[in-house]
Amino acid sequence: MKTLMYLFIPFLLYASPFDSNLLQIGAKIFPKVTLMEKGTKERIQTNVNLLIVTTNAYKSDAQRLSDIIDAQYDGTLSNHSLNLSIVSPKEALEQKNVHGFILLIDPNDPVLLTLLEHAQRNKVLTFSFDPELLQKGVAISLYIGRSVKPYINLSILKQTPFTFEYGFLKLSQPY
Repeated sequence: MKTLMYLFIPFLLYASPFDSNLLQIGAKIFPKVTLMEKGTKERIQTNVNLLIVTTNAYKSDAQRLSDIIDAQYDGTLSNHSLNLSIVSPKEALEQKNVHGFILLIDPNDPVLLTLLEHAQRNKVLTFSFDPELLQKGVAISLYIGRSVKPYINLSILKQTPFTFEYGFLKLSQPY
């Protein structure tokens, strides 16, 4: 019995908070939501530019998410090219013409607030899988219970201001 327990310790220590189902749902929803926000849609010229913002702790999850998005959209979102990059939080602060940040970072990361302020100033949509990030100022997160619902942070939507299509707002759960 002890031998079996020792075999599973590495899996428990390095378990990811992002299971494949969660990443697949986010991969389908987050890019599409980018086109549902009026101001973001107007800023898109030919390319939709999304960044998966992560730290070393979640690098493999970020790569899995990137692979799923690539398989889902094959580089095209609606009639636009979809550009997707995996970057560190500091690299994200240096990027120009970005339409969305998909955040795979710890809620207590010291650069998080700077990143969220940067996103608000530059009208960059922020997405996460973590309710704690929603509490800290992310615009859109996922809730998975009996059904899957996007959660929208109303205070962020009012501050920035983001304007979404009615269908998305009706589907979403306000936070």
